[in-house]
Amino acid sequence: MHRPSPRLGNHEVPLRPVRESDVLPRLEIGDLLGGGVPGMATVAAAEHVPAEVLSPWLGGRLGGAPCPPEYGGVHGGLLGEINVCRVLDVLHAPAFGAIVDCDGRVQWASAREAMDRWPDLSGLPGARREGGETIFRPPATATHLAAASVFHPWGGGFNYGHFVLDALPSLLVLDELDLLGRYPPIAPPLSRWRRDLLRLAFGDHLKVDERSEPVVRLGEAVYATSMDHFLHAPTPILGRLRERVLARAPAPSAPGARLYFSRRGTSMRVMVDEAAVEAGLRRRGFRIVHPERLSVGEQIALVREAEVIAGPTGAALANALFAPPSARVVEILPLNFASHWVRSMRHVTGGDWRGYFCESPIPEREVAFWRRLRRGFRFGYRTGAPAFLDFLDACL
Repeated sequence: MHRPSPRLGNHEVPLRPVRESDVLPRLEIGDLLGGGVPGMATVAAAEHVPAEVLSPWLGGRLGGAPCPPEYGGVHGGLLGEINVCRVLDVLHAPAFGAIVDCDGRVQWASAREAMDRWPDLSGLPGARREGGETIFRPPATATHLAAASVFHPWGGGFNYGHFVLDALPSLLVLDELDLLGRYPPIAPPLSRWRRDLLRLAFGDHLKVDERSEPVVRLGEAVYATSMDHFLHAPTPILGRLRERVLARAPAPSAPGARLYFSRRGTSMRVMVDEAAVEAGLRRRGFRIVHPERLSVGEQIALVREAEVIAGPTGAALANALFAPPSARVVEILPLNFASHWVRSMRHVTGGDWRGYFCESPIPEREVAFWRRLRRGFRFGYRTGAPAFLDFLDACL
């Protein structure tokens, strides 16, 4: 095992994010796995999904407000590149995902999700802004681990979708390369739902080293670049993750069900006519589901043989990964918050997807005052419930 360098001390350094391809040598995967040298190796090359493939798949599946042409697949799609990286003598902030070397270089894929919140990296433990730079002071003492697998991005700490579609695939990449024995997985303290997902995907034998320290020192670390927003450009590894989870998940609890994942209890993106939407769905035999009230196993048992899954875009729709390919997934998308991630997940795993777009945002005065006062409120939008229900009827 690699011996730590005396260079990694507690001197202050300016932080700067660096892309792995700019600082790590490109190696063949066999060379990366065989030697204790820093480097990166590609395990899945980027692949463009031609418009000629994606556009017909989307034909007739979009409704609501006019949406930008790219949502119709005119530019095709993307299967992202996945690289496995090994770095030596680094500090790691488990709650942030970030890996920092002795010169203050922050490995891009490890910290990219944290940079959504702190673009200047000033939120990292031991970091402060000074003179236009972010200065990092390593802790005087830090737990030293000889080797670890890093897989847990910042977004996975609070967002179900990022954990399912970024963290779990990143760990699966390392597991499929038989690295977890040599490099035990490390993570921040895990909530029950994250432990449940890890158990379903990897079995009871997987032991994750949960670390509450702000920063730990790693002699060697391996990680996959899929930590960085893999949900936006997923690859067929999601299908293998799905198979693993379903092999251990509870039996279906609602075969043939029509499900609606409600966001009425959330404050960030407020659908002002969600009550009318839910009333119309109940008349059509839908069950209104509040996923935050259910365990992971209960959520997966609900969707794994569902007929229809509908809901506003949000983390709960990551459960569509565990639905059968034949299930119709109907995603409600505010135009100012539209993304391809559910569509991409369903396409790469051979499933069905429909998108209904809503003009957004609406004037704040049209959102109930008490909802605007709630912590985290960002904007409101309206489906135009009758039009959405007509679109849904055409999907059934």
